[in-house]
Amino acid sequence: MTPKRVLLVGLGNYTLPQTRHSIGFLLLDYLASQLNLTWSKNESIHAYLTHPTTIYVDSSRSSNPSTKKEKKRKKKERYIGTKLGEENKAIINNSNTIIQDEDNVIKRVNLPSAKDLLSAYSRSPSLLFPIFSASTSPVSTSTFTFKPKNLKLKPEPVPLKLTLLKPLLFMNVTGKSVLKASQELEFSHSKIIIIHDDMQRELGKISIKNGGSANGHNGIKSVIDHLKTDEFRRLRIGIGRPPSEIDDRSHDIVSNFVLSRIPPNEMEIYNNDVFPRCKDELFKTSINI
Repeated sequence: MTPKRVLLVGLGNYTLPQTRHSIGFLLLDYLASQLNLTWSKNESIHAYLTHPTTIYVDSSRSSNPSTKKEKKRKKKERYIGTKLGEENKAIINNSNTIIQDEDNVIKRVNLPSAKDLLSAYSRSPSLLFPIFSASTSPVSTSTFTFKPKNLKLKPEPVPLKLTLLKPLLFMNVTGKSVLKASQELEFSHSKIIIIHDDMQRELGKISIKNGGSANGHNGIKSVIDHLKTDEFRRLRIGIGRPPSEIDDRSHDIVSNFVLSRIPPNEMEIYNNDVFPRCKDELFKTSINI
């Protein structure tokens, strides 16, 4: 399977890399350390880049959330092999179960009722487990055979070829670096995920957005202006807002908050909780690109 190429771009202020506004940088540093990647400076693209690396991701990450009804149904049913017909559907409920022998023969075993069990036991008291005895009659089975190629119990992992990028430009012109990377590294805008801070979300809340306006973020606005499209994915990381007693939404208060260094207690939350969730979300999104 050909790896899916994805460019992960973390936004930030390269002169203030440890601040809330540079949360995109910090997440990519976390990913680089998890994947054992090193950064190199690319003068042409005006950015730090990692060498493309291929990873394999569990494809079950890409499955869509099930409805409550679907989840309830899946609790009662197990599918074995490719669904070629009703005979390939193995249903587990209170009255039967499924067993498989070494020859890939799948048997549906109808369990006897309590009355049948007592009757069998009364005829052969020496049998401690009459249900599995060949001499007892209450157990009835129906047998059907699957070819081994139909037994696909675990999905194939999906290969992703990731490149990480941290622009070395001011936030409001960072789109220039993203455009150069898309041209020189041959990434279409649909293969790019931009990671940025979001004051409208509480600390640690993350979400994926596909397309749409910049919502006041100068870095995203610059990317839209340079790519000439807003049709690219973004991972938004909530950084919260200034304390309520000083948050008057003035420019000075907001700027001081986003450009201030992340305190150690918040950084611990990012490293131990937020960034691992971001990594999972990025991989899941990349599979679907």
